[in-house]
Amino acid sequence: MATAAKEDVELMAHLMRRAGFGADRDELERRAAVGYEATVEELLNPAGERADRELFLRYHPGFRRPVTSPGMGGSAWLYDMMHTELPLEEK
Repeated sequence: MATAAKEDVELMAHLMRRAGFGADRDELERRAAVGYEATVEELLNPAGERADRELFLRYHPGFRRPVTSPGMGGSAWLYDMMHTELPLEEK
């Protein structure tokens, strides 16, 4: 695959930062090759799967708290954001 134009990669990097936690260079180039409109459509209508929160809680059972609780309640959400294929939905 040819390397996407620098401007396209920069635009895609901005989009992915706004939609979630960004993306690595390979994903940015792949998305730039597909195009901006197709990437927005994919983010709005994803085909991926949610992060497996039960897997996270299996190894960190103390984090089963509401996000509004003091302490580490947001840890499960952060895990979801880092491991999901649906960044816009999780955000």
